[in-house]
Amino acid sequence: MVNTPSVLAQKYWISNGFKHANHALVFGQTIVDGKNEGVNAFMVPIRDANLKVFPGVKVNDMGVKFGMNGVDNAALKFNNVRIPRINMMNRYGDVNEQGVFSSDVKNI
Repeated sequence: MVNTPSVLAQKYWISNGFKHANHALVFGQTIVDGKNEGVNAFMVPIRDANLKVFPGVKVNDMGVKFGMNGVDNAALKFNNVRIPRINMMNRYGDVNEQGVFSSDVKNI
């Protein structure tokens, strides 16, 4: 589940987020069985094929920019958006079908 608990946790996305993107690559804390497993990346659907924003997703325009104003930058917020386990970008960490987190990366 992807959740934005505060304004400071919203995801600032650089390009095409406000009007055109269907997915966002979101980095966030991964909590498994109450344990923080660190930051991982997830592919999160934000719109359907007709560009209608999915329930639980809030997309805000980041406003006028000094340069490249034609790019529709956005800030994204998520309200308990459920995504499939397989949407985790799992090169360095994964959660298996039983809900167990694993990673070959050693904590320093």
